Amino acid sequence: MSDVEVMETVETVEIEEVKEEKKERKKDEKKEEKTYPYTVAIRFHGNSKSYTFGTDLDNIQIGDYVIVQTSQGIEIGKAQTTSVPISETTPKMKLAPVVRLATKKDQLQYRDNIELGKHALRICQEEVEKLGLGMHLLSAEYVLDRSKVLFIYQADARVDFRELLKKLGSRLHCRIELRQIGERDKAKMVGGIGVCGMECCCSRFKTSMDVVSINMAKTQLLALNTEKLSGMCGKLMCCLRYENDNYKELTKGLPKMGAHVEYNGAIYRVASMNVMNQSVNLENPCGFETITLDDLKENAIIRKGVPLTKHREGCCGGNMKCLNERVKESAIASGTYAKKDEVTKKEERRQPVKETKKPRKNSNEKKKPVNKKATDAKNKQNKPQNHKPKRNPKPAPTAKKANVTVRSFKSSKNKQADKNGGK
Repeated sequence: MSDVEVMETVETVEIEEVKEEKKERKKDEKKEEKTYPYTVAIRFHGNSKSYTFGTDLDNIQIGDYVIVQTSQGIEIGKAQTTSVPISETTPKMKLAPVVRLATKKDQLQYRDNIELGKHALRICQEEVEKLGLGMHLLSAEYVLDRSKVLFIYQADARVDFRELLKKLGSRLHCRIELRQIGERDKAKMVGGIGVCGMECCCSRFKTSMDVVSINMAKTQLLALNTEKLSGMCGKLMCCLRYENDNYKELTKGLPKMGAHVEYNGAIYRVASMNVMNQSVNLENPCGFETITLDDLKENAIIRKGVPLTKHREGCCGGNMKCLNERVKESAIASGTYAKKDEVTKKEERRQPVKETKKPRKNSNEKKKPVNKKATDAKNKQNKPQNHKPKRNPKPAPTAKKANVTVRSFKSSKNKQADKNGGK
Protein backbone atom coordinates (compact mmCIF):
# COMPACT_ATOMS: atom_id res chain seq x y z
CA MET A 1 0.00 0.00 0.00
CA SER A 2 1.14 3.53 -0.75
CA ASP A 3 1.55 6.25 1.84
CA VAL A 4 -1.56 8.09 0.56
CA GLU A 5 -3.78 5.02 0.99
CA VAL A 6 -2.43 4.46 4.49
CA MET A 7 -3.23 8.06 5.47
CA GLU A 8 -6.79 7.78 4.12
CA THR A 9 -7.45 4.56 6.06
CA VAL A 10 -6.11 6.20 9.26
CA GLU A 11 -8.42 9.23 8.78
CA THR A 12 -11.50 7.05 8.24
CA VAL A 13 -10.70 5.05 11.40
CA GLU A 14 -10.35 8.29 13.43
CA ILE A 15 -13.69 9.61 12.14
CA GLU A 16 -15.43 6.37 13.10
CA GLU A 17 -13.90 6.51 16.58
CA VAL A 18 -15.14 10.10 17.05
CA LYS A 19 -18.67 9.07 16.04
CA GLU A 20 -18.63 6.19 18.51
CA GLU A 21 -17.47 8.49 21.29
CA LYS A 22 -20.33 10.92 20.58
CA LYS A 23 -22.85 8.07 20.70
CA GLU A 24 -21.47 6.90 24.04
CA ARG A 25 -21.68 10.45 25.44
CA LYS A 26 -25.31 10.74 24.41
CA LYS A 27 -26.08 7.43 26.10
CA ASP A 28 -24.32 8.57 29.28
CA GLU A 29 -26.26 11.87 29.22
CA LYS A 30 -29.54 10.00 28.92
CA LYS A 31 -28.58 7.82 31.83
CA GLU A 32 -27.58 10.88 33.87
CA GLU A 33 -30.93 12.58 33.20
CA LYS A 34 -32.73 12.28 36.45
CA THR A 35 -36.48 12.36 36.85
CA TYR A 36 -37.52 14.44 39.84
CA PRO A 37 -40.63 13.55 41.83
CA TYR A 38 -41.55 17.20 42.48
CA THR A 39 -41.46 20.53 40.65
CA VAL A 40 -41.42 24.07 41.98
CA ALA A 41 -41.78 27.53 40.35
CA ILE A 42 -38.98 29.95 41.23
CA ARG A 43 -38.57 33.66 40.49
CA PHE A 44 -35.26 35.53 40.48
CA HIS A 45 -34.48 39.09 41.56
CA GLY A 46 -35.44 41.74 38.98
CA ASN A 47 -37.46 39.31 36.88
CA SER A 48 -41.24 38.94 36.88
CA LYS A 49 -41.21 35.57 35.11
CA SER A 50 -41.22 32.28 37.01
CA TYR A 51 -39.20 29.22 35.96
CA THR A 52 -39.91 25.58 36.76
CA PHE A 53 -37.23 23.44 38.45
CA GLY A 54 -37.12 19.81 39.50
CA THR A 55 -36.49 18.80 43.11
CA ASP A 56 -36.46 15.87 45.52
CA LEU A 57 -37.58 18.11 48.41
CA ASP A 58 -41.25 17.91 49.37
CA ASN A 59 -41.15 20.59 52.09
CA ILE A 60 -40.59 23.73 49.96
CA GLN A 61 -43.09 26.47 50.84
CA ILE A 62 -44.07 29.71 49.12
CA GLY A 63 -41.53 32.45 49.89
CA ASP A 64 -38.61 30.11 50.70
CA TYR A 65 -35.20 30.94 49.23
CA VAL A 66 -33.55 28.03 47.39
CA ILE A 67 -30.22 27.44 45.66
CA VAL A 68 -30.59 26.30 42.02
CA GLN A 69 -28.26 25.35 39.20
CA THR A 70 -28.82 27.38 36.00
CA SER A 71 -26.96 27.98 32.75
CA GLN A 72 -25.44 31.12 34.34
CA GLY A 73 -24.17 29.23 37.38
CA ILE A 74 -25.32 28.79 40.97
CA GLU A 75 -28.06 31.32 41.81
CA ILE A 76 -30.54 32.00 44.56
CA GLY A 77 -34.26 32.37 43.90
CA LYS A 78 -37.58 32.68 45.68
CA ALA A 79 -40.19 29.92 45.53
CA GLN A 80 -43.57 30.95 44.11
CA THR A 81 -45.30 27.59 44.68
CA THR A 82 -45.00 24.64 46.98
CA SER A 83 -43.54 21.31 45.93
CA VAL A 84 -45.96 19.96 43.32
CA PRO A 85 -45.89 16.27 42.24
CA ILE A 86 -44.57 15.89 38.72
CA SER A 87 -47.62 13.82 37.78
CA GLU A 88 -49.74 16.98 38.06
CA THR A 89 -47.46 18.95 35.72
CA THR A 90 -46.25 18.17 32.21
CA PRO A 91 -42.86 19.87 31.71
CA LYS A 92 -41.86 20.08 28.03
CA MET A 93 -38.17 20.78 28.59
CA LYS A 94 -35.39 19.32 30.68
CA LEU A 95 -35.68 20.48 34.30
CA ALA A 96 -32.74 22.07 36.09
CA PRO A 97 -32.26 20.86 39.68
CA VAL A 98 -32.87 22.59 42.99
CA VAL A 99 -29.65 22.05 44.93
CA ARG A 100 -30.90 22.84 48.44
CA LEU A 101 -32.70 25.32 50.62
CA ALA A 102 -30.82 28.59 51.15
CA THR A 103 -29.23 29.22 54.55
CA LYS A 104 -28.75 32.54 56.34
CA LYS A 105 -25.16 32.64 55.09
CA ASP A 106 -26.40 32.32 51.50
CA GLN A 107 -28.88 35.16 52.00
CA LEU A 108 -26.18 37.43 53.49
CA GLN A 109 -23.86 36.61 50.60
CA TYR A 110 -26.69 37.41 48.18
CA ARG A 111 -27.13 40.86 49.76
CA ASP A 112 -23.38 41.48 49.56
CA ASN A 113 -23.45 40.54 45.89
CA ILE A 114 -26.00 43.29 45.24
CA GLU A 115 -23.62 45.90 46.68
CA LEU A 116 -20.67 44.42 44.78
CA GLY A 117 -22.72 44.57 41.59
CA LYS A 118 -23.22 48.33 42.04
CA HIS A 119 -19.45 48.75 42.51
CA ALA A 120 -18.76 46.70 39.36
CA LEU A 121 -21.24 48.83 37.43
CA ARG A 122 -19.35 52.01 38.35
CA ILE A 123 -16.05 50.46 37.27
CA CYS A 124 -17.52 49.37 33.94
CA GLN A 125 -19.00 52.84 33.39
CA GLU A 126 -15.58 54.42 33.89
CA GLU A 127 -13.97 52.10 31.33
CA VAL A 128 -16.76 52.69 28.82
CA GLU A 129 -16.28 56.46 29.06
CA LYS A 130 -12.50 56.11 28.61
CA LEU A 131 -12.90 53.95 25.51
CA GLY A 132 -15.74 56.11 24.14
CA LEU A 133 -18.12 53.19 23.48
CA GLY A 134 -21.73 53.92 22.51
CA MET A 135 -23.42 51.72 25.11
CA HIS A 136 -25.77 52.50 28.00
CA LEU A 137 -25.22 50.26 31.03
CA LEU A 138 -28.30 49.21 32.99
CA SER A 139 -27.27 46.69 35.63
CA ALA A 140 -24.52 44.37 36.89
CA GLU A 141 -25.25 41.12 38.74
CA TYR A 142 -22.94 38.57 40.38
CA VAL A 143 -23.79 34.90 40.63
CA LEU A 144 -23.94 33.49 44.15
CA ASP A 145 -20.37 32.13 44.23
CA ARG A 146 -19.02 35.34 42.56
CA SER A 147 -17.38 33.39 39.78
CA LYS A 148 -19.06 35.51 37.09
CA VAL A 149 -20.58 38.96 36.71
CA LEU A 150 -23.24 39.79 34.12
CA PHE A 151 -23.47 43.33 32.62
CA ILE A 152 -26.68 44.28 30.82
CA TYR A 153 -26.56 47.23 28.42
CA GLN A 154 -28.56 48.88 25.64
CA ALA A 155 -27.08 50.22 22.40
CA ASP A 156 -28.38 51.41 19.06
CA ALA A 157 -25.74 49.49 17.08
CA ARG A 158 -23.28 46.68 17.56
CA VAL A 159 -20.45 47.48 19.98
CA ASP A 160 -16.90 46.16 19.79
CA PHE A 161 -16.11 45.53 23.48
CA ARG A 162 -13.04 43.28 23.17
CA GLU A 163 -10.75 45.89 24.73
CA LEU A 164 -13.35 46.50 27.45
CA LEU A 165 -13.35 42.82 28.44
CA LYS A 166 -9.57 42.86 28.92
CA LYS A 167 -9.67 45.86 31.24
CA LEU A 168 -12.64 44.60 33.25
CA GLY A 169 -11.03 41.18 33.69
CA SER A 170 -7.86 42.74 35.12
CA ARG A 171 -9.84 44.84 37.60
CA LEU A 172 -12.65 42.46 38.69
CA HIS A 173 -10.75 39.12 38.51
CA CYS A 174 -13.71 36.99 37.42
CA ARG A 175 -15.56 35.87 34.32
CA ILE A 176 -17.39 38.71 32.57
CA GLU A 177 -20.46 38.49 30.34
CA LEU A 178 -22.01 41.40 28.40
CA ARG A 179 -25.61 41.11 27.19
CA GLN A 180 -27.37 43.58 24.90
CA ILE A 181 -31.14 44.12 25.19
CA GLY A 182 -33.76 46.10 23.22
CA GLU A 183 -35.98 49.06 24.04
CA ARG A 184 -38.89 46.97 25.35
CA ASP A 185 -36.64 44.95 27.69
CA LYS A 186 -35.10 48.19 28.93
CA ALA A 187 -38.52 49.61 29.77
CA LYS A 188 -39.34 46.37 31.60
CA MET A 189 -36.21 46.67 33.75
CA VAL A 190 -36.38 50.40 34.43
CA GLY A 191 -40.18 50.74 34.69
CA GLY A 192 -42.30 53.87 34.34
CA ILE A 193 -45.80 55.37 34.32
CA GLY A 194 -47.91 55.01 31.19
CA VAL A 195 -50.48 57.41 29.70
CA CYS A 196 -53.20 55.60 31.68
CA GLY A 197 -51.58 56.71 34.95
CA MET A 198 -50.55 53.19 35.98
CA GLU A 199 -47.23 51.37 36.00
CA CYS A 200 -46.11 49.89 32.68
CA CYS A 201 -47.64 46.49 32.00
CA CYS A 202 -44.27 44.95 31.05
CA SER A 203 -42.71 45.74 34.45
CA ARG A 204 -45.88 45.13 36.49
CA PHE A 205 -47.19 41.71 35.46
CA LYS A 206 -46.21 40.71 31.89
CA THR A 207 -43.84 37.75 31.64
CA SER A 208 -43.38 37.68 27.83
CA MET A 209 -43.38 40.29 25.08
CA ASP A 210 -46.28 39.78 22.67
CA VAL A 211 -46.24 40.91 19.05
CA VAL A 212 -48.18 44.18 18.55
CA SER A 213 -48.99 45.47 15.03
CA ILE A 214 -50.65 48.57 13.59
CA ASN A 215 -53.54 46.41 12.31
CA MET A 216 -54.72 46.05 15.90
CA ALA A 217 -55.22 49.82 16.07
CA LYS A 218 -57.18 49.69 12.80
CA THR A 219 -59.55 47.00 14.08
CA GLN A 220 -60.19 49.10 17.21
CA LEU A 221 -61.03 52.14 15.01
CA LEU A 222 -58.28 54.29 16.55
CA ALA A 223 -56.55 57.25 14.94
CA LEU A 224 -53.29 56.06 13.37
CA ASN A 225 -51.07 58.47 15.28
CA THR A 226 -47.82 56.75 16.23
CA GLU A 227 -47.05 59.25 19.01
CA LYS A 228 -50.33 58.53 20.81
CA LEU A 229 -50.14 54.77 20.22
CA SER A 230 -46.53 54.42 21.45
CA GLY A 231 -45.52 53.58 25.00
CA MET A 232 -42.54 54.52 27.16
CA CYS A 233 -40.24 52.31 25.08
CA GLY A 234 -41.16 54.01 21.79
CA LYS A 235 -42.89 50.88 20.46
CA LEU A 236 -46.62 50.25 20.08
CA MET A 237 -48.39 49.90 23.44
CA CYS A 238 -48.90 46.37 24.76
CA CYS A 239 -52.50 47.14 25.76
CA LEU A 240 -53.53 47.28 22.09
CA ARG A 241 -53.51 43.50 22.16
CA TYR A 242 -55.84 43.09 25.14
CA GLU A 243 -59.14 44.00 23.41
CA ASN A 244 -58.14 43.06 19.88
CA ASP A 245 -60.02 39.73 19.87
CA ASN A 246 -63.22 41.33 21.22
CA TYR A 247 -63.14 44.07 18.59
CA LYS A 248 -62.65 41.47 15.86
CA GLU A 249 -65.84 39.68 16.90
CA LEU A 250 -67.87 42.91 17.25
CA THR A 251 -66.76 44.35 13.89
CA LYS A 252 -67.17 41.07 12.01
CA GLY A 253 -69.29 41.60 8.87
CA LEU A 254 -69.33 45.41 9.18
CA PRO A 255 -68.12 47.75 6.38
CA LYS A 256 -64.87 49.60 6.81
CA MET A 257 -64.54 53.29 7.62
CA GLY A 258 -65.20 55.44 4.55
CA ALA A 259 -67.02 52.65 2.67
CA HIS A 260 -70.15 53.46 0.59
CA VAL A 261 -73.35 51.69 1.60
CA GLU A 262 -76.93 51.79 0.39
CA TYR A 263 -79.49 52.41 3.12
CA ASN A 264 -83.20 53.18 2.58
CA GLY A 265 -82.64 53.71 -1.15
CA ALA A 266 -79.83 56.28 -0.74
CA ILE A 267 -76.04 56.03 -0.93
CA TYR A 268 -74.16 56.98 2.24
CA ARG A 269 -70.58 57.01 3.44
CA VAL A 270 -69.62 55.46 6.78
CA ALA A 271 -68.31 58.52 8.64
CA SER A 272 -67.73 57.09 12.13
CA MET A 273 -68.44 53.99 14.15
CA ASN A 274 -68.62 53.35 17.91
CA VAL A 275 -68.63 49.66 18.75
CA MET A 276 -69.14 50.23 22.48
CA ASN A 277 -72.27 52.39 21.97
CA GLN A 278 -73.46 50.21 19.06
CA SER A 279 -73.93 53.29 16.84
CA VAL A 280 -72.86 54.25 13.30
CA ASN A 281 -72.94 57.68 11.62
CA LEU A 282 -73.76 57.76 7.88
CA GLU A 283 -73.47 60.90 5.75
CA ASN A 284 -74.08 62.09 2.18
CA PRO A 285 -74.52 65.52 0.51
CA CYS A 286 -78.12 65.70 1.78
CA GLY A 287 -77.33 65.13 5.47
CA PHE A 288 -76.46 62.38 7.92
CA GLU A 289 -78.13 59.63 9.90
CA THR A 290 -77.28 57.73 13.09
CA ILE A 291 -78.26 54.07 13.17
CA THR A 292 -77.38 50.99 15.21
CA LEU A 293 -74.88 48.30 14.29
CA ASP A 294 -77.64 45.68 14.00
CA ASP A 295 -79.58 47.92 11.62
CA LEU A 296 -76.44 48.43 9.56
CA LYS A 297 -75.83 44.68 9.31
CA GLU A 298 -79.43 43.85 8.34
CA ASN A 299 -80.56 46.72 6.10
CA ALA A 300 -77.36 48.29 4.66
CA ILE A 301 -75.77 46.98 1.46
CA ILE A 302 -72.12 47.63 0.65
CA ARG A 303 -71.72 49.33 -2.75
CA LYS A 304 -68.20 49.33 -4.14
CA GLY A 305 -67.33 51.89 -6.81
CA VAL A 306 -70.67 53.76 -6.49
CA PRO A 307 -70.05 57.53 -5.93
CA LEU A 308 -72.26 59.77 -3.82
CA THR A 309 -74.90 61.57 -5.94
CA LYS A 310 -75.22 65.36 -5.80
CA HIS A 311 -78.22 67.07 -4.28
CA ARG A 312 -81.37 67.35 -6.42
CA GLU A 313 -84.83 68.70 -5.74
CA GLY A 314 -86.89 66.20 -3.84
CA CYS A 315 -83.97 63.88 -3.07
CA CYS A 316 -84.32 64.49 0.65
CA GLY A 317 -87.93 63.31 0.64
CA GLY A 318 -88.91 66.05 3.07
CA ASN A 319 -87.39 64.14 6.02
CA MET A 320 -84.11 66.10 6.27
CA LYS A 321 -82.92 69.53 5.31
CA CYS A 322 -80.43 69.69 2.48
CA LEU A 323 -76.87 70.37 3.38
CA ASN A 324 -76.72 73.44 1.12
CA GLU A 325 -79.81 74.95 2.76
CA ARG A 326 -78.36 74.49 6.22
CA VAL A 327 -75.10 76.14 5.16
CA LYS A 328 -77.10 79.04 3.68
CA GLU A 329 -79.12 79.51 6.87
CA SER A 330 -76.00 79.54 9.04
CA ALA A 331 -74.34 82.08 6.69
CA ILE A 332 -77.38 84.40 6.85
CA ALA A 333 -77.48 84.16 10.63
CA SER A 334 -73.78 85.03 10.91
CA GLY A 335 -74.08 87.89 8.35
CA THR A 336 -71.58 86.39 5.90
CA TYR A 337 -74.17 85.56 3.25
CA ALA A 338 -73.79 87.50 -0.05
CA LYS A 339 -76.44 87.89 -2.75
CA LYS A 340 -76.18 86.12 -6.06
CA ASP A 341 -75.52 89.30 -8.10
CA GLU A 342 -72.62 90.35 -5.87
CA VAL A 343 -71.08 86.89 -6.06
CA THR A 344 -71.31 86.78 -9.87
CA LYS A 345 -69.69 90.24 -10.16
CA LYS A 346 -66.82 89.18 -7.92
CA GLU A 347 -66.34 86.01 -9.91
CA GLU A 348 -66.32 87.95 -13.20
CA ARG A 349 -63.60 90.23 -11.84
CA ARG A 350 -61.49 87.30 -10.73
CA GLN A 351 -61.84 85.43 -14.02
CA PRO A 352 -58.99 86.17 -16.49
CA VAL A 353 -59.73 87.49 -19.97
CA LYS A 354 -60.01 84.70 -22.48
CA GLU A 355 -57.92 85.06 -25.63
CA THR A 356 -59.72 84.41 -28.91
CA LYS A 357 -57.99 81.76 -30.92
CA LYS A 358 -57.80 81.96 -34.68
CA PRO A 359 -59.35 79.06 -36.56
CA ARG A 360 -56.82 76.64 -37.85
CA LYS A 361 -56.42 76.23 -41.57
CA ASN A 362 -56.93 72.84 -43.05
CA SER A 363 -53.81 71.57 -44.72
CA ASN A 364 -55.97 69.80 -47.33
CA GLU A 365 -57.35 73.08 -48.71
CA LYS A 366 -55.62 74.35 -51.88
CA LYS A 367 -53.81 77.64 -51.64
CA LYS A 368 -55.30 80.37 -53.85
CA PRO A 369 -52.91 82.20 -56.23
CA VAL A 370 -51.91 85.61 -54.94
CA ASN A 371 -52.43 88.62 -57.29
CA LYS A 372 -49.57 90.98 -56.51
CA LYS A 373 -51.07 93.93 -58.41
CA ALA A 374 -54.36 93.77 -56.51
CA THR A 375 -52.59 93.58 -53.13
CA ASP A 376 -50.35 96.54 -54.01
CA ALA A 377 -53.41 98.60 -54.99
CA LYS A 378 -55.13 97.80 -51.68
CA ASN A 379 -52.03 98.72 -49.73
CA LYS A 380 -51.82 102.11 -51.51
CA GLN A 381 -55.46 102.88 -50.66
CA ASN A 382 -54.96 101.93 -47.01
CA LYS A 383 -51.82 104.09 -46.66
CA PRO A 384 -52.31 107.59 -45.15
CA GLN A 385 -51.69 110.65 -47.35
CA ASN A 386 -48.81 112.05 -45.35
CA HIS A 387 -47.07 108.71 -45.35
CA LYS A 388 -43.64 108.82 -46.89
CA PRO A 389 -41.92 105.64 -47.98
CA LYS A 390 -38.80 104.85 -46.16
CA ARG A 391 -35.66 105.07 -48.19
CA ASN A 392 -32.80 102.74 -47.87
CA PRO A 393 -30.04 104.53 -45.99
CA LYS A 394 -27.00 105.28 -48.08
CA PRO A 395 -23.88 103.52 -47.00
CA ALA A 396 -21.27 105.73 -45.36
CA PRO A 397 -18.44 106.77 -47.69
CA THR A 398 -15.45 104.60 -47.20
CA ALA A 399 -11.98 106.08 -47.31
CA LYS A 400 -9.81 104.93 -50.16
CA LYS A 401 -7.01 102.76 -49.10
CA ALA A 402 -3.86 101.99 -50.91
CA ASN A 403 -3.61 98.82 -52.98
CA VAL A 404 -7.39 98.37 -52.95
CA THR A 405 -9.29 97.55 -56.15
CA VAL A 406 -13.00 98.31 -56.40
CA ARG A 407 -15.07 96.34 -58.84
CA SER A 408 -18.61 97.15 -59.92
CA PHE A 409 -21.10 94.56 -61.06
CA LYS A 410 -23.35 96.65 -63.29
CA SER A 411 -25.41 95.49 -66.19
CA SER A 412 -24.51 96.33 -69.79
CA LYS A 413 -27.41 98.87 -70.08
CA ASN A 414 -26.28 100.78 -67.04
CA LYS A 415 -22.72 100.90 -68.32
CA GLN A 416 -23.82 102.37 -71.67
CA ALA A 417 -25.99 104.97 -69.90
CA ASP A 418 -23.04 106.04 -67.83
CA LYS A 419 -20.86 106.38 -70.96
CA ASN A 420 -23.48 108.47 -72.77
CA GLY A 421 -23.94 110.69 -69.76
CA GLY A 422 -20.23 111.16 -69.51
CA LYS A 423 -19.93 112.24 -73.16
